[in-house]
Amino acid sequence: MSKKNTRNALDTSLSYAVIGLDLAKADCAVAAVPCADDELGLIDRMDYESLFEQAEKLGPTLFAMEPCCGYSQISLRLQNMGHEVKVISGHAVKNWIATHKSNQKTDLNDATALAKLALYDHDLQPIRVKNVEECRIASVQAIRIQLRTQATKSLVCFKSLCQCWGIVIRRGSLNTKKMAEAVAAVEKLLGVEVASSLMILRDAYKFTMKQINALDKLLDALVEANEQARTMKTVLGIGTQTAARLAVTTGDIKRFPMPRSYVAYFGLAPRNIITGHSGTPSPSKRGALKPVSSRGQGKVSRRGDRVARSFIIQGAGLRCYMLYCKDMLPECQLRRWLHEQIKRGKPYGKIIVSLAAKLLRIVWALLTYGEKFDSHKAGVPRSVLAAMEKPLKHDAAAESAA
Repeated sequence: MSKKNTRNALDTSLSYAVIGLDLAKADCAVAAVPCADDELGLIDRMDYESLFEQAEKLGPTLFAMEPCCGYSQISLRLQNMGHEVKVISGHAVKNWIATHKSNQKTDLNDATALAKLALYDHDLQPIRVKNVEECRIASVQAIRIQLRTQATKSLVCFKSLCQCWGIVIRRGSLNTKKMAEAVAAVEKLLGVEVASSLMILRDAYKFTMKQINALDKLLDALVEANEQARTMKTVLGIGTQTAARLAVTTGDIKRFPMPRSYVAYFGLAPRNIITGHSGTPSPSKRGALKPVSSRGQGKVSRRGDRVARSFIIQGAGLRCYMLYCKDMLPECQLRRWLHEQIKRGKPYGKIIVSLAAKLLRIVWALLTYGEKFDSHKAGVPRSVLAAMEKPLKHDAAAESAA
């Protein structure tokens, strides 16, 4: 990049078409495109206080940035000043740099890519900015995930060390009292140093689990205070953790015009692989072709939020499937659908993923139409429900006329 375009601050007397920000921990790189011409103004390093001071002096301007750590708070602050914010995926920035900058990835090139993409690529789908309530839910859940990881590692380390000394702890046992008793039983063999160290590790696990329980209560309160998350939690198989993550990643449900787009947003819709004649199946022996909707479809895309997808598959999908296997799932369309899938010999993994996708469609319907979850309606097409309601309305009208 030419050094003659590098500046120390933004010229607040100018109006800018777009300003690209490559975010870092304490500062950012800036690439500003004036409305008068396309000559870039570059700032190698600008701290955030200086950025906000100069942004207050500018008229309404489009800012572009990647979804780095803290982007939501920076975006909200800029929006409160009257500016527009466009958050662009890092994949798009990486591809632009590879195409236009010979893959020379620098902070200024990143900021330039953001400015150019925001200004000229109108088909690019921006990333949503989280509001303050969603940031709170995401922060509490992130802390819980971190503590859960620590607790798991502490428990695995404790059990593996006990196994090295011949102490047998039953698989799946989480009773800290029995752990202490098992260590005390062979304290002479272990020695004071090893026994004390094992007890420290056991106490660390116990204390971490208490902290996780406290976070669960805080997260449950945040979910109950969020109307969208509260509605999601009513769906069969969706608990606090899944509802919290879905609420944070979903935002305004009107962004998704149909249930398939909502499922695809979480990476549970099949990828379309069609090019030329590839993906078009040849006629079968009977001369029949597969339905058009299933031609050229591969595995699920696995795009979007990985944590949300993991929660909806492991939590909701597995829970509903286990309820069915234990004959505890109420008689409903969902139960009949599961029975049909198993009867057809569909693999277990595909059933779980399909079930998770179906639950996401149910969530979309509840949020879109403002209805409450009903296990008897869940999974039934709306056209069928509408056809069932017409005779009921006709009978009610006839009774009132009589």
